[in-house]
Amino acid sequence: MSAIFVAGTDTNVGKTHVCGLLLDFFRKNGSDAGYQKWVATGPGFPPDDLRECLRMAQLPLVTELVSSQVVYHFSLPASPHLAAEQAGAVIDPERIRTRYQEMLACHEVLIVEGVGGLMVPLNRELLLVDLLRELKIPTLVVAKSGLGTINHTLLTLEGLRHRDIPVLGVLFSDGVAEENALLVEDNMRTIAEMGQVQVFGRLRHCSDSGQARSGFVPVGGAIAEALGV
Repeated sequence: MSAIFVAGTDTNVGKTHVCGLLLDFFRKNGSDAGYQKWVATGPGFPPDDLRECLRMAQLPLVTELVSSQVVYHFSLPASPHLAAEQAGAVIDPERIRTRYQEMLACHEVLIVEGVGGLMVPLNRELLLVDLLRELKIPTLVVAKSGLGTINHTLLTLEGLRHRDIPVLGVLFSDGVAEENALLVEDNMRTIAEMGQVQVFGRLRHCSDSGQARSGFVPVGGAIAEALGV
């Protein structure tokens, strides 16, 4: 059994899209892969992250599995600690640990999606990265391709390594706007060299899900090799 944590350098950098592509890739290559998100925030149930991940992986939503796939869900689109407080709740890390181990035992590969960046508080005493440090899950960093990514990505790598969390590498993700090619190329080179990390490539914006899945195949293969599965 293996797990991979998909961490973002910030919110809205493409974590869910990458999780869906990974889930599709592993399943099409013969692995019984599953998906889990410890905390989802925002209106709508089941959460949009789960729906989008399953859509990208061409999998149905199974109502009975939602509470295992998404451990906590709060309607306020905010940091987990605040979203929980506004719902009259407190996030209990023991519940996350238990659901994580249960899902891990059910799948050959478990893809765990982060929430925001690494330093978001789960509650007033615990950061997301602290729980990740305890569980030691190999981590893929998803970073935006364009301007501002060097600082955010190097800080994320430093935060992971300072806590001895295994780093698989970095995957760059475009937004909906076309990024400057020179800037993106230098961002990728700079982070690979100065961050001493494997860069798996760049995901360009693609509105066609089929093309996105087929284009992801070499990236998925490189990530699987780094993960050792």
